[in-house]
Amino acid sequence: MVQAAKASNLQELSVLVKGFSGKVSFIAGGTDLIIALQQGARPDLIIDISSMDDLNFIEIDAEEVCIAAATPLSKLAQHRGLAAKLPLLTQAAMQVGSVQIRNRATIGGNIASAVPGGDLLPALKCLGCRIEILRRDNTVTSHDFDEVVTGLGKTCLGNGDMITTIRIPLRFGRNRISAFGKIGRRRELTIARLNLAVLADYETDANRINDIRIVAGAIGPVPLRLRLVEKRLRGRNVNQAFVDDFLHSLIAAVDAAISGRASQAYKRIAIMGLGLDLMQNLFEKEFSCPEKPKALT
Repeated sequence: MVQAAKASNLQELSVLVKGFSGKVSFIAGGTDLIIALQQGARPDLIIDISSMDDLNFIEIDAEEVCIAAATPLSKLAQHRGLAAKLPLLTQAAMQVGSVQIRNRATIGGNIASAVPGGDLLPALKCLGCRIEILRRDNTVTSHDFDEVVTGLGKTCLGNGDMITTIRIPLRFGRNRISAFGKIGRRRELTIARLNLAVLADYETDANRINDIRIVAGAIGPVPLRLRLVEKRLRGRNVNQAFVDDFLHSLIAAVDAAISGRASQAYKRIAIMGLGLDLMQNLFEKEFSCPEKPKALT
């Protein structure tokens, strides 16, 4: 029989977890837990953390953005300060499912589910976040994104461990711009078939990219940083030739990541359209799309 409990703060939570020997699950938004239960998950104890104020906040200072794990995605999507500092994160949150889902789903749950098409995952990896975890023994550990999300539905979380805080540094360049885009089977679909996150240090007066990070989701078990694409774009002026090279580099990245898969032909064309939209969003300029890539042989 499943037991249920509710924690009002982290101290109560630690006592509940440390004193229980069975399998523990946490519920805040519940969007992932409900699916897990339908698929046969059988926790011995479910702890409700939805009313914990110390797990629901967004704080911004000169050095970093700090987001508590049970913060709902609607709060991220609507936060003006976050939109000003990190538009790619608010754009990613805004594109997760329906309004009802965003009102319930949380940033910590999105990470813990480790779904390859999860929209926040490439955004958070692109932003270089660190993730803090409250371990079952009441210690707190801090990890890079890749140390936490390790595979398809896999994380470094052990039984009774819980993500508490996501910290995003604001030191990337003096002229930081960013954008996020996705493609799904329909607009309201929660899981993307393809998504892209871009963070750039763009010198407007010189029209030059000083630095750039690009992360793609849904072309592998974990978000994929496109380092070869980044290398081709650093130090260049933003013009049509730049965009053409970016889009063809995206196709090459798809070919390398999912060679031989049934989705390859679709995704190598789709990523061009998605990449073009991102470039126009990022630089607020109109660009044209080059010729479609050659068909696979």
